[in-house]
Amino acid sequence: MESKDLLHPENGENQNLEVNSGTSIEGQINAESEQTPEMEQVVVDETAESTTILNQDLDPVSDQLSESTPQLEKEQSSANEIMAEIENSHTAEIDDDEDDDDVTEKGNLTLEEAEKHYASFSFEQLVNEINIVVLDENINNTKVRVGVLKSLILDQIKRSKNEKLEAFVAEGGNKEEFIYEPSELEVQFNRALQTYKYNKSKYIENLETIKLKNLEQKNSIIDGLKNLIETETNLKILNDKFKEYQEQWREVGPVPQNESTNLWQNYHFHVEKFFDILKINKELRTLDLRKNLELKIKLCEAAESLILQDSISKSFKILQQYHEEWKEIGPVPDDKKDEVWERFKTASDQVNQRRREHYDVIFSEQQNNYNAKVVLCEQAEELIATPSNSVKEFNAISDQLTEILKMWKTLGPAPSKLNDEIWHRFKIVLDKFFETKKEYFQKIKDVQMQNYNLKLNLAIRAEALLDRNDWKQATEEIINLQKEWKEIGASPKRHSEAIWKRFRAACDKFFETKSNYFANAKTIEAENLAKKEAIIKNILEHQFTEDKAENLEVMKNFQREFLELGHVPRKDKDRVYEEFRAAVNKRFSDLKMSMEDVKKGNFKSKIDNILNNPNADKILDKEKRFLMNKLQQLKDDIALWENNLGFFANSKNADLLKAEFVKKIENAKEEVKELQFKIKMMNQPK
Repeated sequence: MESKDLLHPENGENQNLEVNSGTSIEGQINAESEQTPEMEQVVVDETAESTTILNQDLDPVSDQLSESTPQLEKEQSSANEIMAEIENSHTAEIDDDEDDDDVTEKGNLTLEEAEKHYASFSFEQLVNEINIVVLDENINNTKVRVGVLKSLILDQIKRSKNEKLEAFVAEGGNKEEFIYEPSELEVQFNRALQTYKYNKSKYIENLETIKLKNLEQKNSIIDGLKNLIETETNLKILNDKFKEYQEQWREVGPVPQNESTNLWQNYHFHVEKFFDILKINKELRTLDLRKNLELKIKLCEAAESLILQDSISKSFKILQQYHEEWKEIGPVPDDKKDEVWERFKTASDQVNQRRREHYDVIFSEQQNNYNAKVVLCEQAEELIATPSNSVKEFNAISDQLTEILKMWKTLGPAPSKLNDEIWHRFKIVLDKFFETKKEYFQKIKDVQMQNYNLKLNLAIRAEALLDRNDWKQATEEIINLQKEWKEIGASPKRHSEAIWKRFRAACDKFFETKSNYFANAKTIEAENLAKKEAIIKNILEHQFTEDKAENLEVMKNFQREFLELGHVPRKDKDRVYEEFRAAVNKRFSDLKMSMEDVKKGNFKSKIDNILNNPNADKILDKEKRFLMNKLQQLKDDIALWENNLGFFANSKNADLLKAEFVKKIENAKEEVKELQFKIKMMNQPK
């Protein structure tokens, strides 16, 4: 597989974990522990599998081909028409194989094609697509698309979760109390993954069963060839039966890998024996050898072209197909046998060496990642070695762990045999610290919540005093409430300001009311009554215009003036308010339609603005925002790497690790330049 495909789930936007002073990162770390090791294992297992294939030696196949050639090159003598039929059947077999390859290539998307195809899909489109894709039970047709869709959907789910968490915190919620509820689309996505896993299991089970049946059929064909060789009958009957066995062999599918080589050797041994019996004449045999040489030269040329193939994994896969085709082609002239094989083998060695070097680089990067993660583990372990005894100490360590965690997320996977081990070591440190922090803050939270309940009770009692007019007794009570407030400790931060404002407002309102009451209360109340009665009269007598919006604004001003006036004599309080509401209701009924008109006008204006916005502009704006977000992320990564190079100062292999991160920084800066250029082009006048 390509090096760019070897991504670790801790990299990039998929592993955005947060740590802060009031955080619940321990929950996020637990979530990562449920995903990361498994996902890392998938990547590393794929690498391991590729390494196994890479290390397979193709020379034994060549030796087998070389050993089988002399027997197939014996001089034969038979009728010309029989030889022609055999050649035609052999050619058809090769052509059929090539057609099958074409169908396979067209029936699947490459990773690059799938990523490009789904890049612009919305979340709902991605979920709908994966629901459709997993209905195909042929895993070969769906595995690339399912992998790409799954990665894109998980990215969007994580972004959605972070956005909801930020909104929850912005509204005053505690991050530790946040509970994320998956959407219906996320539930559908999980069901689709279960369907895919079930189909994959069933596909593998069915495939092995089919291979065993194919093995049984091919062994039966070989038995038929044995009987054919021992049968004494005319040449035409032998040839017809032989072609029938050839056709049957081509139609039977693959067999278990451990049986493939022996089965193929056994089959071609009996084919060679059959050719010996036919005794094909030397001239026709020579033509057959030349034709085989032409086919093998074409395979050599095709194999040599793979050296320039961009995709290393694809070139290796195609090379395996070429080797299968090579085995199916018959012998070539003796004087060309070694030459053509050496040419094919040289091209194969170059493709294999290119692939081997590619994975050597990957393995080296993984080892460097492991060394860097060891250093980060040591840093984290040292931080939590000394117990914290205050909120300030806990928050300071939490901030430092945040920086270490950010560094961890920029690293790729470690070697497969070490990946789980190093992640487990790092996670133990995080879990231990945040569990201790959680217990410490929970105790503080419990005490603060008790204080909040006490203060809430004081605020309610203070508000109850606002309607009292026994001023001496009420004043003593509110002063006592203030004394009790001072003796109570801190309350939760998210409630502290609100409960204080509530209590303070009740106290201020009490003393303000008391002061106003004793400062010429009767005169002010009489004036307020006269003003309110005048407003009521103005409402009833006002001559409205034809402008409904203007009339509505006039009514709002009348209400604002009335409500801003202070108290009236108690005996007139209910009467004047009822008269006011009656006057407002009477005149407001005339303005009901104007309110609807205003709402409709606003909505129509909004729709018109949307309709006047071309689709092309939307797409351009979306792409620009994507590039700018990516540019900002790269700048953040560069700043993080440059600021934290000191982490490796006292570690083993410090120079090697530092050089690795310097290389990462240089590559990122190049990508920044590229993104800036793209954004500049998009900003140019069209």
